[in-house]
Amino acid sequence: MAGDDRKRQTTKTRVRSDEVPPLLVAGRVAHTYVPGISRTGYRTLLPPDELSLALSDIEFAHRGVDHPMRREQAKWPLDPLESQRNPHRTWLATLALLYAGHFDSADAQCQRLRDDPAWAHSAPQQELLTLLQARSSLLAGRARRAADMLHTMLDRGMSTQSACLTVAWLIEALVCLGKLDRAHQVLLDSNLAGPLDPELPDRAHILAARGALHMAGGQFRHAIDDYIACGSVLDTSFVVNPAVIPWRSRAAFGALGARRYDLALALAEEELIAARRWGSPRGIGISLHAVGVARRDETSVAVLEEAVTLLAQGPACTEFIQALYDLGTLQIRRQDVTGGRSRLDEAAMVAHQCRNAFWQERIRSALDRLQAPVGTSRLTRQEEKIAYLARAGHSNRQIAQMIFLTVRTVEFHLSSVYRKLSISGRRELVTALSPVPS
Repeated sequence: MAGDDRKRQTTKTRVRSDEVPPLLVAGRVAHTYVPGISRTGYRTLLPPDELSLALSDIEFAHRGVDHPMRREQAKWPLDPLESQRNPHRTWLATLALLYAGHFDSADAQCQRLRDDPAWAHSAPQQELLTLLQARSSLLAGRARRAADMLHTMLDRGMSTQSACLTVAWLIEALVCLGKLDRAHQVLLDSNLAGPLDPELPDRAHILAARGALHMAGGQFRHAIDDYIACGSVLDTSFVVNPAVIPWRSRAAFGALGARRYDLALALAEEELIAARRWGSPRGIGISLHAVGVARRDETSVAVLEEAVTLLAQGPACTEFIQALYDLGTLQIRRQDVTGGRSRLDEAAMVAHQCRNAFWQERIRSALDRLQAPVGTSRLTRQEEKIAYLARAGHSNRQIAQMIFLTVRTVEFHLSSVYRKLSISGRRELVTALSPVPS
């Protein structure tokens, strides 16, 4: 079954760059995905010639090829006169910079737009600018700033075109901060918790955000479903660049949590191929992180070290903290306590710089467990099995039925797990346990 999963997934998601259709077919614009703007919207907002140029920019970024060339081509629409005349092409060009991992350039562009009277006095353009600032902040690890900006946008109301993207990015920011209840409430308030309308704008981003929320809550199967659905939506628009949404690597972690190891490795390795084709260090680092954890063999530490090196080239970000954490905990499990502690200390420093209290607490708990007397914090095989089943969302009664124990015995083992891990209950298992047992 696992082998079938791997074969089916790699067959389903592989799209060659030369399969992308031309932008103009019989005089009509092809179905290029433009975040934050509906298809009917961008056809009416831009003149035909400018529309073709703007979609060409974003289409090549979506194809994930010629990363250096895309960066150079993104600069021209960022000229001050061009951004006044054509704000929506400026929006697309700045997104392309974010896809390329050039956060400094994107931030500089946002700063210039804040000072531009043409943008300052236009509500639609201010909406686009706030989204760009929030997205740049989130990708650079400033999740609190991103959440505050996006919450403000929701509270004051916005255009229909930007609403879904705002909700999706806000949920992602809240998940990064560990505020899962608030993220779930945003999802419910937006009526996006159930089946989604196929015509919903930015459906891929909503699915990715839902997947992140499920993943953080230990609902791995739901996370996999949403990430796979996200990939299917992107495939229909020929978006193969993982810099847009790294759905494969995120689904890989969900597959690890669900113990579908072949699927996890297939997804991670396929994303790494696409990330190397695009060439952004951040994208390659994110993919290598997933590959390193998914391999679960003697090469994992070296792959994770390469991921950390690449992610360190950018600004402090959540992906960097996560990679450092997984590398550190893996080294500790393999008896390299000194190396593991060093990586966890580094992760704690980055989390402090990002003002991410959620990750600071998670790393502190890991370091506390490391300092506990030998034998006091190590879970038995039975405790580990029960802990991971509880982490995956199974009730005590379900766990008892699955491993042929009484409910009282499951409760006894869970109490021991909580004591050894210095946590107060089931929900904290999500942060106290690594993605998969060693």
